[in-house]
Amino acid sequence: MMNKLICRFLVLISLTFPFSFATAQKKVQYLQYEDLKPYHFGFLIGMHTQDLILDHSGATDTNGNKWYGSVNNYTPGFSVGVIADLRLADFLSLRTTPTIHFGSKDVTLASDAAGSTPVSANVRSNYILLPLSLRYRGARTDNYRPYLMSGLSAGLDMGRDKQQPLLLQPINMYLEIGAGCDIYMPYFKLVPELKVCLGMGDILVHNRTDQSSDAFLKYTNAFDAITSRLIVFSVQFE
Repeated sequence: MMNKLICRFLVLISLTFPFSFATAQKKVQYLQYEDLKPYHFGFLIGMHTQDLILDHSGATDTNGNKWYGSVNNYTPGFSVGVIADLRLADFLSLRTTPTIHFGSKDVTLASDAAGSTPVSANVRSNYILLPLSLRYRGARTDNYRPYLMSGLSAGLDMGRDKQQPLLLQPINMYLEIGAGCDIYMPYFKLVPELKVCLGMGDILVHNRTDQSSDAFLKYTNAFDAITSRLIVFSVQFE
């Protein structure tokens, strides 16, 4: 009796396996000719965090105390942009994604003097980034195609407040590095992407004509240089 059950089970598997294999082979691939288009457009939405890399000067104030800064509060920001993509080869494309990043960060200064009270300033920045990047894409598997991207971006800060203790330059250049995956849907491509935007220059305004407040002087004199950094996660619709 047991041998008959085993035989029937093996026969059932032998009949089911080819059917399952054939079903897997017939998996539908959406937008099969999408990657052959010479160019296409889209839009993106996402979230980001703004950060500052602080290079301390070690300078002392009038009382002989040194001040040290840190970015200790990251507020998630909102990002929105448009996409234009030019096909260079099957695996390579040239892309621009003009994007506005709305956000802010808190910079706190602490003195090495005993019993001193830290001071904090909220630095709001609305960055307009105009990148030009290359996307290197891997082979497509079913409805997925991963890629790596890298490029340069020109940035303009439209949200800075000139009356804040810490004043940053409005224009900067960024190096962008990231990765993502094209997900082919029935009527469009859904593309999640994670990238890092690294500022390439000092954005601290060292010589200010409005340094009438001690708070202004503390922030300006505490740093030799400040560079900007953004970490951006976006969902693109193409």
